[in-house]
Amino acid sequence: MVEAFCRKIEAISEWSGKTVSWLFIPFMLLVVIDVITRLLRNPWFFIDINIQISGTLIIMGMAYCYLHDGHIGVDVLVTNFSQRKRAILNLALFPFFLVGFGVMLWMLGMAAWDSASVSARHTGSLMLFIYPYKIMMVVGISLFILQGVVKAIRDLKVVFPAKSGGQS
Repeated sequence: MVEAFCRKIEAISEWSGKTVSWLFIPFMLLVVIDVITRLLRNPWFFIDINIQISGTLIIMGMAYCYLHDGHIGVDVLVTNFSQRKRAILNLALFPFFLVGFGVMLWMLGMAAWDSASVSARHTGSLMLFIYPYKIMMVVGISLFILQGVVKAIRDLKVVFPAKSGGQS
């Protein structure tokens, strides 16, 4: 049952990361248009959209990045560690991960709720609704935390390997 949970979260992280990566196309197009219009001294002011697209790319890509160990780490400290020692270190640091991102999720959740309850808009040039973006941040951080839980479960399996029922 635990393994099924892990596989499901990993599948969601994989799918969401690959799906959200398609936002790079409109993001780059908007950046190019923005640069051209600024060169023509006729700014387009669609930076509000770019902020939301790039933020969505980052926040929704975090779980995918963590799934594939693509995050930045202090590997120079642990390069000579065995897989078991790395797993022990990860497990020792996991409560800090959980508390830190748990607080972030709580604060983002309250901000998203407040924003959605009043249909808040961005104060920039386009007056875009901001609450869908804030809700997306809550979804992204939630998925990142779940991916962190899966990583901790995987590390537990490294530290405490299951005993084989067969012959040795």
